[in-house]
Amino acid sequence: MTAITQNLLKLTPTQREHLDVLFLAQYAPDPGAPWPELHPEHGVLPRYNHELFHTLTGLGLRCSPCRSLEDLVHIRSEPNYVFTLLNRAPVRNSEVFTSAFCEWLQVPYLGAPPNIRALAEDKHLTKLMARSLGIPTAPWVTCPAEGKLPPAPDFRGPWIIKPRFGAASVGISEDSIQETEAGLHERLRLFQDLGQACLVEQLVPGLDLTVPVLGGEEPIVLGVAEETSSLPHGIVTHRQKRMLDGGRERRMVQDGPLAERLRMYALRLCAAVRDFDYLRVDFRQHRDTGELFLLEFNIGCNLGSHAAVMFTARNAGFQQADVIEHILRHSLDRQGRMWRSASARTEAGR
Repeated sequence: MTAITQNLLKLTPTQREHLDVLFLAQYAPDPGAPWPELHPEHGVLPRYNHELFHTLTGLGLRCSPCRSLEDLVHIRSEPNYVFTLLNRAPVRNSEVFTSAFCEWLQVPYLGAPPNIRALAEDKHLTKLMARSLGIPTAPWVTCPAEGKLPPAPDFRGPWIIKPRFGAASVGISEDSIQETEAGLHERLRLFQDLGQACLVEQLVPGLDLTVPVLGGEEPIVLGVAEETSSLPHGIVTHRQKRMLDGGRERRMVQDGPLAERLRMYALRLCAAVRDFDYLRVDFRQHRDTGELFLLEFNIGCNLGSHAAVMFTARNAGFQQADVIEHILRHSLDRQGRMWRSASARTEAGR
């Protein structure tokens, strides 16, 4: 079990009494709604939304469901906190919309400021930042959403082609790995047909390692998890993350030099992107050399009982409700002025 010396934060009685949460999620449930089935396209997502809604209400909080950005824009009763799990919508760069809109509303929200969220959503800028911090990355090049396709990279394949923006392995399938220039350019044309910028990265043979971190005056590293896949090259696809396909396993990395080095890299990145409520830093380890390479960091990553954050939290002795309450308390503290103003407006309107 991971030894963590910090205590998790708790909501104050005043915060608990005055919180009026807008729960923004694609499948935000109505109170009393039945447990959803696995969705044929979105997999575990409806269950995840259902689970988090009831975790919040289980903390004794008032929660109103909101299922789209359109509903957020046209909310009639003003909440004093937006707990958002809606990480994308059918508009380019929608991941940043909620945080920017909440800043305009002057209502505190889950996640991080829009500029930090934008950095996390851009794998190219993330890698540039990592290099400046002395965190190694695999070689990569970018391809624009429109215009001339770039030549083959000057580093050898196989290559993995992924969306430049976004997380949750959206756009990642077994076809994302290409070993020939013809296959590479066919995949790049597919992204351009979809109007999406992408990134071509040298595939590192090995396995994925992830480091979930909770925000706070001293960020809390929950541990290090190793994630393996039975697919070629150990690739983890979007369908696997949605639990539509099997072949994926997770286990804890025991304390030692590897875990300590990953914690060091993760905390170095955290210091550069503060302030955030929680995040996850993903790495790839070369199977032959043991070298580590940063892949991305994810703000707004999955908080479900099936996901890496809660997997490492359980290993550290924390329950899901404890983690959610810590994240929410820190989120209110980091947005203290905005929270006090929004709370006063809510009370005045009652």
